[in-house]
Amino acid sequence: MRNIWSKCVHILILQFVLVAAGLANTLAISEGGEVLAETDRYVARFENGVLMHFHNKLTKETYTQGEFEAHTRLTRLVVEGRALRVHEITPEIRQLSPLQCELIYQDSWSVPRDNDMMFHLFISIDAETGDLLIRQKGVSKVGGIEHIIWGFSNLSHAAVEVILPTRGGRIISRNRNDSDTYSYPMSSWEAQLAILQGQHGGVFVRSDDTQYQFKTLEYVSEGGSFIVSLGQHPPVPYDQHKQATTGTWRLNAYQGDWQVPALAYREWMHKAFKPADRTQMPAWVNDIELIVNFPFYPVDMEAGILEKLSRLVDPKKTLLYVIDWRESGWALNYPDYTPVTSFANFEVFFREAKRYGFRVMPHVNVVAVSLSNPLYAVFEKYQTYHPQTGKKIGSRLSDEYPLHRQYAWINPASSEFRKLLVDRVKSVWETYPVDAFHLDISHFMINNVPIDGLTVPEGSIRLHQELRAAMPGVVLGGEGLHEVTFLYESLARLPASPKEHPHPISSFLFSPYVLRYGHLGVPNPDRDANFEENQEKYEMWHARPFLNLVGISDLDPDRVKTHRLLELVRERQNYRFGDVNSDGVVNILDLTLVAQHIGTLNPSDRHADVNKDGVINILDLVAVANAFE
Repeated sequence: MRNIWSKCVHILILQFVLVAAGLANTLAISEGGEVLAETDRYVARFENGVLMHFHNKLTKETYTQGEFEAHTRLTRLVVEGRALRVHEITPEIRQLSPLQCELIYQDSWSVPRDNDMMFHLFISIDAETGDLLIRQKGVSKVGGIEHIIWGFSNLSHAAVEVILPTRGGRIISRNRNDSDTYSYPMSSWEAQLAILQGQHGGVFVRSDDTQYQFKTLEYVSEGGSFIVSLGQHPPVPYDQHKQATTGTWRLNAYQGDWQVPALAYREWMHKAFKPADRTQMPAWVNDIELIVNFPFYPVDMEAGILEKLSRLVDPKKTLLYVIDWRESGWALNYPDYTPVTSFANFEVFFREAKRYGFRVMPHVNVVAVSLSNPLYAVFEKYQTYHPQTGKKIGSRLSDEYPLHRQYAWINPASSEFRKLLVDRVKSVWETYPVDAFHLDISHFMINNVPIDGLTVPEGSIRLHQELRAAMPGVVLGGEGLHEVTFLYESLARLPASPKEHPHPISSFLFSPYVLRYGHLGVPNPDRDANFEENQEKYEMWHARPFLNLVGISDLDPDRVKTHRLLELVRERQNYRFGDVNSDGVVNILDLTLVAQHIGTLNPSDRHADVNKDGVINILDLVAVANAFE
């Protein structure tokens, strides 16, 4: 086993030492392709383009150990499925500046040897911040470049955990002897940040890209060690890219817990992406303490489900998420957004919900056009597709499903599609001024050819801007969350509760901008044996309570778990039904206030109209008396 420290001394003495003025930053390079980077915070060593050793000088922790064998997964250039394996090639080294070097790898195994593929790895130290910088360039004569990747190897499970803003936030390194790939920008990888947390500090990796370039993070575990490799895709079509350069990856050590690098990244994210000013949004959003997946059935409406719910929670701080509200039915005949009038009546529901003071959010799918809808013939040319295979993307695109249940996912970069969607959603809002719209599948981003000069992420941003401009004051919610959608969304539905290892990293990054709540598929508390376990995980994500209300019977007194949840909600809402003067108790003072307004129609003091029927009378007195504490 080579003694790396003695070898480094040999390098420093016999070759060269490069020192930045005023900083203890050095970059030493061997002819064999090893690079030693050292600052006052860390020592890092690369072998053949792979980061093999990292020591945190602030905490005296070393996060790497042993020799990980799966080097073929690490630093490499992928050209139409063919990989240039950097670890098999001795690079040429060039000195570009005192704190920057370039490693050049040429394809040495092609026949004939014609340098068909070349890989350039740039390693440097930022003299101002001390960040270790990694940038890559690929050149190909034989095909289009698909992926450029670099790797961090030999990471020790015993020394460090990987905290990643993925699918709500998780600790991915606790999944031992496993592998997974996370894609940005998607819910799979919500922000361009990975935190490797040790006992007293750690090392972060982040990108400083502001153009939403498509990236991947791959995690592979083997025994007590694991690797993390990070890559970037050029825009499609790949066959047009004979040369591609990545953005810059930044690494640095820190002391303390994971919030140290997370806070720094959040501040950078705010400056870099410039999210919409939340102070201009309706104040009610910040007061929401319960989201209800509301059942839209006439039998429940007639039985008084809204009235019953209004006694259990504060309507003003409760958002009704309404899914099956369209005449066409759930997930059918998109993009038809005609409100239902035959089976139930959306107008009746909306009027009653607003009478009690509830907030209302209908469900809209921002990419869907049903294959059975005549408009599919118009928008098929904009349907998204897999960047490698070209296969069209959508839901239920299989002969297993009838045509009317299949729908395509359309690229929001199409101005024609955006205009249609905005006009139809706006038409609903002009008739029924709802408080918010849920934008389903808003998280979906795919590397497709630009339309009208816009990529899919840029088209999504434009769609959000146009929706807000068309409907001033309307709150936008979405499915999932990442650095594209957080710009204009104020509500976001979390993924299904993870089976293991949730972490609040994503909540920390996005909480100043977006209120997050539980997944649509979370069963009603009394219909789910694992409700408490799921609830604990959602609390780890700082999610607002979410109630999947199947029907009015779910509010019956014997639904113990549901009422336990609603009791928690009332505590957070500081709500007591019948508390007219909002002092936290229901007593004779509230009864007196109601009595003083007896006979008033459409009262300006909405609190005194306890049952919200538009008149203050004996029924309101009875309601207060029954709520006495």
